[in-house]
Amino acid sequence: MNIILCIDKNNGMAFMGKRQSMDCVLREKMLEIVGASRLLMSSYSAKQFENTESIVIDDDFLNNANQGDFCFVENNEISSENVESFYIFNWNRKYPADLFFSVDLKAEGFRKIKKEEFKGNSHDKITLEIYSR
Repeated sequence: MNIILCIDKNNGMAFMGKRQSMDCVLREKMLEIVGASRLLMSSYSAKQFENTESIVIDDDFLNNANQGDFCFVENNEISSENVESFYIFNWNRKYPADLFFSVDLKAEGFRKIKKEEFKGNSHDKITLEIYSR
């Protein structure tokens, strides 16, 4: 599976079970990356998408994802087990957080294969980094 997540400058993902931020341009970019592949996410995450027909809504999506699937993770713990790639969007800001992305990518055998910056709707700069085994 391929994991898509958003973090702040301190690797924070969520605060009190809620996303730190959201951006419509980021969502468009995410759907562009996924293309015709399956995009799995929780019912909580799906609420921010207008068209969910191409999205698989499953609150146990991390356990039900197949090889090649994409999983958008906002408020779940993540391990690198069975992960092919990480697509990490960085808000380039610091937000309050109590859930952090804690995978040591280098130690787990991932290497950065792409870095891209783009202007979001609510953020002047969003950085996408892609890591693969």
